[in-house]
Amino acid sequence: MNAPEFLKSVEANKSQYHLNISGLPSELLSVTDIQSIRDELCSNYQFTIEVLSRSLLSSQAIIGKDISLTIVWGLADRTISGIVSHLVARGESYQGFHYTVTLSSHLSLLHHKRSNRVFSGLTIDAIVTSVFKKAGFPMANFSMKAASSSQDMIVQYNETDLEFVDRIMRKCGWVYGVIEKNGNPIVTVAKSSSSFAGYSGSIDIMYQAPTSTVRANECIFAVSRKSSFLTQSVHLNDYYYQTMGDMNSYDSNKTDVNGFGSDYRYGENYKHYVDGNTMAKIRQRSIDCQRDIFIIDTDCRAIRPGMIVNIIDHQDYSGSYFVTKVDHIGSQSGGVNYGDKVKNLHYKNQAHLVPTTVPYIAPIPDNKRVFTSFNATIEQEVDEKGRYIVKLPFNQDGEGPESQPTRMVQPYGGSGHGMNFPLTKGTEVIVCGENGDLDRPIILGAVYNKASPNPVTSENSHENKVVTRAGHSLLMDDKLGEEKISIANPGDTNVLTLDATNGNHQASLSANQGQLSIQAKDNLIAQTESNYLVTANKDVNLSANENVHIETREGDISLTSGREIKTKAGGGVSFEATENNIDITANSNINMQASQDMSLYSEQGNIEIKSEQADVAIASGGNIVLKSTSNGSIHLSQGGGSIEIDAGGNLNIDANTITLSATNIVIKGNAVSNN
Repeated sequence: MNAPEFLKSVEANKSQYHLNISGLPSELLSVTDIQSIRDELCSNYQFTIEVLSRSLLSSQAIIGKDISLTIVWGLADRTISGIVSHLVARGESYQGFHYTVTLSSHLSLLHHKRSNRVFSGLTIDAIVTSVFKKAGFPMANFSMKAASSSQDMIVQYNETDLEFVDRIMRKCGWVYGVIEKNGNPIVTVAKSSSSFAGYSGSIDIMYQAPTSTVRANECIFAVSRKSSFLTQSVHLNDYYYQTMGDMNSYDSNKTDVNGFGSDYRYGENYKHYVDGNTMAKIRQRSIDCQRDIFIIDTDCRAIRPGMIVNIIDHQDYSGSYFVTKVDHIGSQSGGVNYGDKVKNLHYKNQAHLVPTTVPYIAPIPDNKRVFTSFNATIEQEVDEKGRYIVKLPFNQDGEGPESQPTRMVQPYGGSGHGMNFPLTKGTEVIVCGENGDLDRPIILGAVYNKASPNPVTSENSHENKVVTRAGHSLLMDDKLGEEKISIANPGDTNVLTLDATNGNHQASLSANQGQLSIQAKDNLIAQTESNYLVTANKDVNLSANENVHIETREGDISLTSGREIKTKAGGGVSFEATENNIDITANSNINMQASQDMSLYSEQGNIEIKSEQADVAIASGGNIVLKSTSNGSIHLSQGGGSIEIDAGGNLNIDANTITLSATNIVIKGNAVSNN
């Protein structure tokens, strides 16, 4: 039996609607009227059903129970299944107890659960499937027929599970709804309207213009066409820090119905203009499919959203159409005689259609914007691009990493410069969404808590302080009268202090456990208006590849040693006093030694060798030569005696007694005189 032949078998005195509620006897309830509250694609359908019960019903036994409404239609009755979401007791009459029962699709299970989750590195289809599972949806009644690429991060925040999955599926252009097969409702998600229709099926319905005769076949008896003046084009733009290119995307009206204006949106969260073009196309199609809507009035009980309706025998509108929405109304008060005054209808509906040549995409909601901040913690420390994984506090049972790699606001100056203080795992931070989009988190900064106290409190409020995780510190102390700046390694192993304490200004640099090195490519200049002191517990070494100069312009140079003073040179050693004496004194011996010659030279003054209390000894392995080259003489004296060789070469010996003792004594001369 097909649809056009169905009404031939309908008997007015037979029940056309049957209601079955889990746990109640099937013969307990009788349906009087039905009406849809909402029955359209990408939504939670709802029907109100007026029932008559033979006995008093308990809400505890009905609310939340599975319910199915069967509508007689040939050999294949049509069933609408769901759960009981409302029960209204209307009172009692001679017929029994009157109730209004609201039937909602099983999608209402997701409507009653509000969640906060973070999904990272998952596909949209995986996320939707996961949400359905977590909501307690019977997964045997769920079919995912669409797929997407993996997403960096998608956040569900303060949304019901239904609001969340609806939002992300619509943004993909997916179509979803309930397809009833043999009384088994399957929530089906398809990538497109044509794909969904392939799972839902089709039906042929003839058009019959209203006449005065009774129609015996199900048919379309009215066709309307609604055209709307809608937005002409969609413009998208965005910014992604790793792309940094032109992100403008555009799409425009592809139908014959005039449009006007542009829907300009910024921050739709895409990484490349190609992705933006896809998003603009989806949003534009969601507008275009609303420009030209066909509305049919029928008595065909089989029509549901998602089906293909083939209109037959209409002069203008015969063809294939995709059903997007159906308004139902039915009554069991009597039969249907169309063509006469319409009353006591068995069933009537009004369906909204779009041509199958026009892809149907449900209206896309605005991006969810949350203009607030959240406390979070660092889950994973800085990566190769300076980003972090953050753990958001509201994430109940999300999947994947706690977040996508997240940038942190820093006192950043530009390429390769600025300030950065890496955060450690567990650090509390404040996070917000870039452009209000929680799918793009950004760290605003770190905050202190009980586990991580602030290094500056009321006890040291005069200190301006930077402390790294290892303990390196920069202190700028503004304490009145004791102002100073200090840079230190952990434990003050190395400290640079610029102290401006009143009356005691000083700067100090200390390496308390190691070496202190000062290096300059050019000159290294140390200058003081007072003393310059260098002290060492061990050696002091001055080394230069070229010369070492020690100079005092007005005072003395003193070299003092607790032991020896050694002077050594690869060449000569010169001591010169340009205006005064050179004095060499020692409490013990003064030893001067040369591997070759040694000279004592006085240009204008005397050379004096004197031993105050001991001997003067001159010894030589060769000759000892005493020579005066000028007009002076060589004079040796001791006591009252003397020996002198004068400038003329005369030898004068003057002594109280002269003793000559030798094996031979030879005296030669031209004359020997005696005075």
